[in-house]
Amino acid sequence: MKENACKIVLLGESGVGKTCIINRFVNNQFDESGISTIVATFTEKIMTFEKLNGKSINFQIWDTAGQEKYRSLNKIFYEKTEAAILVYDITNKQSFEEVQNYWYKQLKEQAPENISKKL
Repeated sequence: MKENACKIVLLGESGVGKTCIINRFVNNQFDESGISTIVATFTEKIMTFEKLNGKSINFQIWDTAGQEKYRSLNKIFYEKTEAAILVYDITNKQSFEEVQNYWYKQLKEQAPENISKKL
């Protein structure tokens, strides 16, 4: 991984808004199309921080597919991950339950040791 890079992976059920969060962060746009991510997509955003003496950080963001048929593939995206964001839809109780019962459990088992695994 590049110096000053931070690999981030977003995890959660299909349709909870992972792609929307990324599009807002990277492009400052909101897309209501609701197209599902197939397997995963990759996006980068470089930000410079004055409070860090002008240091730039390259955020490397992986948007994973939430569909059950792709779940086994998500494990490959954990390698060298420095941050994971668990996403759920506040209007969908089942998506929250899946964060607790599946995504968090998988993160604890598969993610690198440097990721804090507190819920």
